[in-house]
Amino acid sequence: MKKKALVLISILLAGLCFLFWQKSHLNTQLSTYLAENRIQVVEVESHLFPTQLSLHQVQFQQNGRWFFFEKIVLDVNMKTLLSGDIQLNEIQLYNGGLADSQWKILNLNLKPIELSWQYISHLFTALSQDIPLNLESPVQMAFSVNMQNLVSQMNVQGKFQLLNNGLRFNQLSGQWRFEHPIYGDMDKMVFRLKQGNLYNEIQDYKHYYGVSFDDFFINEIPFQQGKILIDFQPHLIKGKGDFLSQGSLDFEFSRTQPHLQVSAQNIALEQWLALFKLPALVIGKTNLNGEMYFSDLQIDKGRFNLEVMNGKMKNINLFSIITRDLPINYEQQNVQNDSPFEQLTATLSWDKQKMQWQDLQLRDRYFQLTGQGIIEQNKQQCDFLVTLNLREKKYQNFRLPLHFFGDCHSPQYQIGSPKELKKQLKDLLKQHFH
Repeated sequence: MKKKALVLISILLAGLCFLFWQKSHLNTQLSTYLAENRIQVVEVESHLFPTQLSLHQVQFQQNGRWFFFEKIVLDVNMKTLLSGDIQLNEIQLYNGGLADSQWKILNLNLKPIELSWQYISHLFTALSQDIPLNLESPVQMAFSVNMQNLVSQMNVQGKFQLLNNGLRFNQLSGQWRFEHPIYGDMDKMVFRLKQGNLYNEIQDYKHYYGVSFDDFFINEIPFQQGKILIDFQPHLIKGKGDFLSQGSLDFEFSRTQPHLQVSAQNIALEQWLALFKLPALVIGKTNLNGEMYFSDLQIDKGRFNLEVMNGKMKNINLFSIITRDLPINYEQQNVQNDSPFEQLTATLSWDKQKMQWQDLQLRDRYFQLTGQGIIEQNKQQCDFLVTLNLREKKYQNFRLPLHFFGDCHSPQYQIGSPKELKKQLKDLLKQHFH
C-alpha cells in the first residue's frame, strides 16, 4: 500500500511539475509574442488553478489606431495544457476600446470552439501587422459584449465566424438604450439578426466596409435582406445601402457637427415611420431626400422632400366624403378605409415636438388634394387643412375645404364651410340644367 501511495504521489508531483513547466513555458511564449507585436502590457499575471493568464493595462495599434484594455483574461483549458496542444476556453476583455472613440467596452466575452494558442498568436500577429489572415478554416466563437458612451448603452450577444475577409454573424440579438429618446418616445432599439456578414470591399479603387444581412429586425420592424457599404473618412461617414425589395439609400454623416444627409429611392415609408413610432398617414414606395441634425443622439430638427407613387392615405376615406354630395362615377373598390392615389408630394420639417407637412399635393384619377398640416409627436394628434377638387371636367370648379383633426390613427373631419358647399352645389345644378 505504501509503495502504491508513493507511486501515486510521485505521479501527481510529476504532473504538477509538468503543469508548472508548461505554465512557465506559456508565460515565456506570451512575453515573446507581446514583444514581437509591440503590444504594451504593464503586468502579466498567471494562475494554475484556475489556469488563466491575466494581462493588465494592454495597449496595441492597428491601422494607425490605438486600442486599449484595462484587463484581458485568457482562460486556458487545463487538459490541453497537459497534452501540450494548448486550447483556450474563454477570452475576457474589460474596460477598453478605441483610444479616439466615445464608445467604451465594459466587458467583452469570447468563447471559442477549438482555438489553439498557436492560432491565437497567428491571429493577433496578422491583425496587429495588418496582413492577410490566411485561415485554413473559420474560427468560430460565441460572444457577448456590453459597451457604452456618454448618452447610451448597448449589449449584444450571438455567434460569429472569423473568415479571411471578415466576420459572419449568426443568431445575433441585442438592445441599444438611450439616456434620452432619439425622437418622440423612442428610447431604445431592440434588434435581432438571423445571419449577417462584415467584410472589406473595393469599388472604383476605393475601400469600403461592407455589411450584409438576412432577416434583420429592429423593434420588430422587418428588414428582410440588405447590403450596406460604408466609407469612413476623418470627419465624414459615407454610405450606400441596398435593401433589395425594400429600396435603396445613400447617406453622409458629418462628425464635426452631427448632421445626416439622406437620399432614398423606393423605400417602404411605413417601415421607417414605424421604426420611430410615427403615425403612418401615407404608405407606399417612396423617394426622398433631406437632412437631420443631432445632439447627443437626439434628433433636434430635420427636413425632407418626399414623393410617394401609387400609395394610400391610411384611415382616411376620401371617396366616401366626396360621394356623399356628388354623383360621380367611381369604382366601388375605392370606397374603403384607405384612399389610394397615384402620386403624393410634400415637404416634411420637424423639431422635437411636432412635424409639419407643407406643400402637400395628392393626385388621383378622380381628384386632387392640396394643403398642409401638423402632427404632434408625443400625443399622436393630427391637424390638417386641405382642399379637394375633382378632375372630372363638369366638376373642375368644385372645391371642398376639409379639416382633419384628432387621433392620427382614426382622424375626424369637418367640411370647411357648409354654406360655401351648398352654394357650389347649387351652381353645379344650375350648370347641369342649363
